[in-house]
Amino acid sequence: MVGAYLAERFSPRIFVPTAVAIAGAASGGALSGSRLFSDAVFALLLLAQFRSWDDLADRGRDAVSHPERVLVRATSNAPIVAFSGVLAILNICLAIRRDTSGIAVAVLVALIGALGAWYSRRIGRTVAGDHLLLSKYPAMVIIVAGDRVLNAPVQILCAALVVHFAACLYEGWHDPASPLSIGGQR
Repeated sequence: MVGAYLAERFSPRIFVPTAVAIAGAASGGALSGSRLFSDAVFALLLLAQFRSWDDLADRGRDAVSHPERVLVRATSNAPIVAFSGVLAILNICLAIRRDTSGIAVAVLVALIGALGAWYSRRIGRTVAGDHLLLSKYPAMVIIVAGDRVLNAPVQILCAALVVHFAACLYEGWHDPASPLSIGGQR
């Protein structure tokens, strides 16, 4: 089931360039091929974790608006819950290993907590709620950057804001139900 889910909901055409963009934003202007590759792989793992978590949280809504999706049709969501949990543990371990300052793991754990709290209390979509959900992308920039934030705070934080702005534009463009879209719900 995980393979079918990933094939349907984790298109390399969208997520590989997104991971590379996050890695580039996290570079602080110090790009190297090996670092960009390593950072993009980490970003891809973060994207997979939070994409699966988003889809688990939206399963009920998707049953109405997207009944054909693999996760909606599945008799059990346990494989995706396990997949998401394994990714969370792996990403926390990678954050600890990659960044001895603790910045990456602190931001990752805060993001997990904030989104978990939001998902458990969310009733409908709002502009503020969509911004909170989209805040995972600039947070990923900080997580991937880790202690580089200490050496290039202005560059990395500005890049993270650009990533957030791009995520908001994309959300408003591709999801007409988003409160961020031109014709979206208000």
